[in-house]
Parts: sequence; C-alpha cells; structure tokens
Amino acid sequence: MNNHELSELFTTIIKDFNLKGELIGIECVSTGNINDTYTIKTVYMGNEREYILQRVNHRVFSNPERVAENVCKVTDHVERKLREAGVGDIRRRVLRYYRNADGNYFHITSEGDYWRVLSCVYNAISIDFADIPHLRQAGIAFGEFQNYLSDFPAETLYETIPDFHNTKKRYSDLKNAAVKNTAGRLSEVREEYEYLLSMEEKAVVLCELSEKGELPFRVVHNDTKCNNVMFDSITGERLAVIDLDTVMPGLVAYDFGDAVRFAANPGGEDNEDLSQIYLDLDYYSAFAEGFVPSVYGKVTDKEIETLPDGVLAITLELAARFLTDYLNGDVYFKCKKQRHNLLRARAQIKLAKDVFGKIPELRARLESITKKI
Repeated sequence: MNNHELSELFTTIIKDFNLKGELIGIECVSTGNINDTYTIKTVYMGNEREYILQRVNHRVFSNPERVAENVCKVTDHVERKLREAGVGDIRRRVLRYYRNADGNYFHITSEGDYWRVLSCVYNAISIDFADIPHLRQAGIAFGEFQNYLSDFPAETLYETIPDFHNTKKRYSDLKNAAVKNTAGRLSEVREEYEYLLSMEEKAVVLCELSEKGELPFRVVHNDTKCNNVMFDSITGERLAVIDLDTVMPGLVAYDFGDAVRFAANPGGEDNEDLSQIYLDLDYYSAFAEGFVPSVYGKVTDKEIETLPDGVLAITLELAARFLTDYLNGDVYFKCKKQRHNLLRARAQIKLAKDVFGKIPELRARLESITKKI
C-alpha cells in the first residue's frame, strides 16, 4: 500500500473513530513480526495529537474481536489499580483502545483487513536491546503488570493462541516433525534433535508442576521483550507495558524466563557466531531485581523458586519450535535468510546449554534478591 492509499485509508479511519484533527503525518513502526503498525499525527486547533494504528494479522489471531476484549478487560483492570494507587497521568501508564462510531474496536476494510486505534504513550521510547538500568525498569514494569493482575480471574480470558507455552505440546510437535521429515532435513539436524530430546524432562518441569496444582495459571503477557515496555524519554523510567495481544492464562515463570532469554543474551536470537551467545548474569540480575520485588507477596513461594527454571524451559521450548519449523520446511516463522530457523535453533540450544550450567548461580542470585525484600 503506497502513501496515498494509506493516507486515504487513515483519513477514513480517523472519521470512523471520531478522532480529533486532520491527518498530517504517517510513520511506519518497523518492529513487530505479526501486525503492521503505524504512528499517525493529526492537528486540531493548532495542537498535534498522536495515535497508533495497527492492522491485526487475523491469520495469526483468528478472532480479533476476542483478542480486543481480552486486552480491554486487562487494561481496564490495570487502570483501576493505578487510580487506586494514586499514580499520576494514567495516559502514560496504560494503553487505551478506541471504539468506532458503531462501538466496535475495528475498522474492517472491503479487503477484510482489521484496523484498530490505540493511544500513543507520549514523550516515551521503546528499546530493542536494553542496558542494565532500562532492563531493571523493564523488570519493574512486567512485575507491576503481574502485580496489578494478581487478583484478575485468568480463566475469564480468551486463549488467543492455544498451547502457546505448552512445552509438552511443543516437544510432541518436534517429534512428529522428525517422523514426517517433510523437508528431508532430519539427517542435517540429528545432533540438535538428539540434544533437545535429552533435555525434555527438564524442559517440561513447569508443565508438570502446573498439572500437579503446584503452579497456578495467572494472567501473563507472553511476549516480555524489553521493547514491549515504553520508557520515559528523559528519565528512562518504565511507563506502559504494550503489545498485549498474547495476554492470556499462563505461568509467571514463562514471562520471567522469556524476558531473560531475550534481554540477557548479548548474541541475539540468530547469531551464527555461537561464541557470542551466553547468559549474562548481570543482565539476569538486573531484570530480577526489578521483577521479583514487584511481584513478591502477590505470587507463591513456589512461583518465585521456579523463575530460573522458566529461563531454561522457555529457551528449550523456543529451540524446539525453531527446529520443528525447519523440519517442516519453514512454514511458520518468517525467514530472512537461508537456514534461518536452523540458525535460530542452534542459537537457542547454545543459550540453553549455558543457562543449564548456570542454574545454581541463577538460584543463588534470586535468593539474594528475595532476602533483601
């Protein structure tokens, strides 16, 4: 879609959602692998306003209306908690979804595209790879998110992506992919496959604890990358947690683990130089120092105890997902280069090996944090 077509569409959406002002600017937001996101500017009585417009990928989120209902239930709850706590300027601390003239969350085009309007967190930035101060603030943000929702009935939320962090299911998918060997690649990845199978018992430990009733399902974010936190552009303090489409029932340890897996690995998710991939303990500590005090007293001791297990489990789970997709012929994840999913799987396996070796230190650092609370 060219700029002229976007301008015409966005002008229509502005009218449909009764937004104030005339469209004066469009900026594409490049981050994000699922939805198409734009920041738009309008001018009204000499004042500029900003909004977020998103085209929801309804092939991934097959029921966008239910996703929107999830998000609004959660954000309404968080907003009430913020008001009760006397937090100033709520507009910067929680997202707002707009409704159009018919009371709906979406403008649906003749082509069947779902467009929505979200509030823009002003004077704020997002960071793809955070330094230690920002990472500590991200830990606080995701911890507060969990804190505010600790009394929310998770079972009332729609499961936007079924079995998203069902590690047992992910391992079952991997084994099935190996049996089918659709792309004829099994012989190439035998070493990676055998390693993941050897770690299955450790990968599914959270699932088994949940099945035994030792870990409760709570409202979790499910995509706790640091770029899903907006930071004050001057002070660097956390503001709003964003990108809430995958909010649904889940385990706290997965949210903690995924944040650490992403942010505390200097090498990134698909680095071919495996020597650069490892778990940075100082980055782990920074996130934990923000997260743990924010949830302490709102989650169980067992949930706190298993946070390091979440780092290992989510890393192994993602390695299994990447390898599964590679065996299936690269049909799920977007690939930007040849053998991309295999490179991703190898990177996660290297990280998992490092995490596994550091589990005693992860537990020791976590214990040190909890003793100070």
